[in-house]
Amino acid sequence: MGTESRTSISSASTRKLLLYGALLSFSSIFQMGYSNAYPNTSIESFKIYLNDSFNGELDPPSFSWVWSAVLNIWFIGFAIGSLFSVPMADRLGRKSCLLIGNAGNFISATLSCLAIPLNLWWLYMGSRLLFAVSAAISMNSLILLLQESSPSSLRGTMSFYAEMAFVVTNAIGVVCGMRIVLGSNLLLLTGLAIIPALFSLLIVWPFHESPKFLLLKKKDAEAAKKSLRFYQNADAEECDRFLREAEEETANDGKMENDSPPGLSDIIRVPHLKKGLLLGILSLQLTTSIWPIIYLSTEFLVRANIDDMTAEGVSTLMLVFSTISTVIGMVIVERFSRRKIFLSFATVNVSALVIFVLSASLQHLWDEAKYGCIAAICLHGITYSETRLVLRSRFMSVWRSVPSHGSSQLNWFLFPIVRLPRVSLSVSISLLDSSSPSSPFLSMIQSSPSVSPDLSYSFLSSSFLV
Repeated sequence: MGTESRTSISSASTRKLLLYGALLSFSSIFQMGYSNAYPNTSIESFKIYLNDSFNGELDPPSFSWVWSAVLNIWFIGFAIGSLFSVPMADRLGRKSCLLIGNAGNFISATLSCLAIPLNLWWLYMGSRLLFAVSAAISMNSLILLLQESSPSSLRGTMSFYAEMAFVVTNAIGVVCGMRIVLGSNLLLLTGLAIIPALFSLLIVWPFHESPKFLLLKKKDAEAAKKSLRFYQNADAEECDRFLREAEEETANDGKMENDSPPGLSDIIRVPHLKKGLLLGILSLQLTTSIWPIIYLSTEFLVRANIDDMTAEGVSTLMLVFSTISTVIGMVIVERFSRRKIFLSFATVNVSALVIFVLSASLQHLWDEAKYGCIAAICLHGITYSETRLVLRSRFMSVWRSVPSHGSSQLNWFLFPIVRLPRVSLSVSISLLDSSSPSSPFLSMIQSSPSVSPDLSYSFLSSSFLV
């Protein structure tokens, strides 16, 4: 049974813990989901903003490079934050790291808002770098805190909270970015993120550190009992049982669980960790295609000869479908074969990308093909949510024998491996787009005059090629 205090808790305690998880997740993840989605539908306003920042001297090719740099800086920052998040959480504690990450989110949201009236594009770019680092720290420490403060019966549900919060805040961001909402006023659009960011910083203070961290790292039994009572309404007997099981494990193993996290050599050497790493690298490639869709689906649709308002509406509808799909997925993921769900939805997900590219390429010959782009975007959003949800659920079962700290380290170790090549590949393909259109696949894309061969469209091609 390990160091679990119990496998289930009362209905009242369950509702309280679910409420805690929702408050922490949606406030801490808001900046990550919202600020990554609103540039999609508000891209026309950002074109004006960037042009004003360069005193009206920004031509379309230069805009593509600058805008791509502004968007892609997030991946670099998130990779950096991911590398530091687990060691920080192990040394400082889950709650402390969540406070640090949420403080960074608040500062970055404030800087983003200030960058608009000041017309400082580099300040806005710098704020995205800061919030990317902060988002990685927040998300990792949040998942650790929720997992380690929950009984085993709720651990899966609490882990999915972060995923749910991300897709919901994505939908909020893309809706707010529409011109009929806040998309025409970048000051209000960026400033809206300050409110939940401040709330996320304040709400963490009354929460306790996770009982497992207090017991296994701080060796503070009394604080661990208080934490158990706070999160699970554990009585004295249940708290004592939690402590006894920890002592028994220490006596049997000679060291407590999580006493030393697995390092890179362990991940490569230990068979089940190596298997998890390999599965993660291969499978997570399917999840990277969502980023060009989140960032640029409106622009992609406009270039397929779809009017601006319809393009914004389709991008919004896509993320609404993604949110609904995530809710459904949380129900069905435990009832059907995860392997069959994953393979089915992953196949449809990749097919959606193929349909989009073919439809965009054929649009200049047959204008009705543009509706294939609309269908592909919506289909991609639906199937992506299911694919990612099953991936998270699958990895949790594969790494069940790994301590929560170790599995988290393995999970976040995957991000720099999977994401950073995506940034360099996007830039490399953009250079091919502008200098040597000899690639057969890129030539097929360039055959459509409605999809100009610049950096923006290379995001979709890079997501498809890898």
